[in-house]
Amino acid sequence: MNRLVSIALKYGVSLFCLFYAFRGVPLRELWSVLSRFPLPPMFLTTAVSFAAYAVMGVRLTRMNAPPLSFRSAFCATLVGLAVNNVVPAKAGEVAKAVWLGRDSHLSADAALGIVFMERFFDVNALALLSLWFGWHVGQRGATILFLVCLLAGWLVLLSMRHCPRIVSWAAYLPLPTKITGFLQRFLSALVGHLRSERLVWMGSTTLLVWSLYALETTVALNGVAGLGLSWKAALSVFALSSLGMLLPSSPGAIGVYEAIAVTALRTHDVPHEQALAAALFAHMAQFIPVTLAGGLAMLAFPPEPKEEGAEG
Repeated sequence: MNRLVSIALKYGVSLFCLFYAFRGVPLRELWSVLSRFPLPPMFLTTAVSFAAYAVMGVRLTRMNAPPLSFRSAFCATLVGLAVNNVVPAKAGEVAKAVWLGRDSHLSADAALGIVFMERFFDVNALALLSLWFGWHVGQRGATILFLVCLLAGWLVLLSMRHCPRIVSWAAYLPLPTKITGFLQRFLSALVGHLRSERLVWMGSTTLLVWSLYALETTVALNGVAGLGLSWKAALSVFALSSLGMLLPSSPGAIGVYEAIAVTALRTHDVPHEQALAAALFAHMAQFIPVTLAGGLAMLAFPPEPKEEGAEG
């Protein structure tokens, strides 16, 4: 029953957001705006997004010793994003870890540790983005709790790094032996990533990934939709829509992205039909190509069977 209620709430949020985004916009006018979008900037938007995915693949290659192959890391990235777009509960992160484990012969805890650290650095980037947005709109207090939680996460990780005995405490949790054993191995894998050179690598590549994400949104809004927003306005739309993706909703945040992007664009005096057309294109540019590419990667480059585990 709880699962059904959770599913109903998520899809209900998406439907409500779709209604809000499309409310009062005649479909004929919406199509008229979409049909005027120029093709070259549309292709450029897709190219920038795949450049970001390629950097995400490069980011993963240095998260293991010996380094992972770019082909394996890039395919895992595409598959993870594609699965997240069609399956609920962020199953794409598990799919990415499974792909890395099978294709690169990593143990499950090592693969999950890599994916966890990747997501943790993305959360850091989102926290910095939310801090800038809160400062930009004069709502600095809204990000304090989020940043405190983030700092607490860093404190826990660094505590495990400087006091390895903390990892062994997992054995005393009231859980089955197999789970506590896996938890210990997973935490040990995380601690292995907390080396200065790896942290610098993750920080620099994450900054590049999110810069490309912001550029993709700017190209979609100004180059494709021709909205003529300033860089601060475009970045604020990107920040707000990125934060909105955290809301519980259907896979791919269908409806939620559109509603939040339309709301953000309306605050910059963009007409509703233009704001909706821009939001639809920006979202579909993130959704359709990578979902197709992830499906193609699963068909064309299936991971090799895992023969034996290896610690990262």
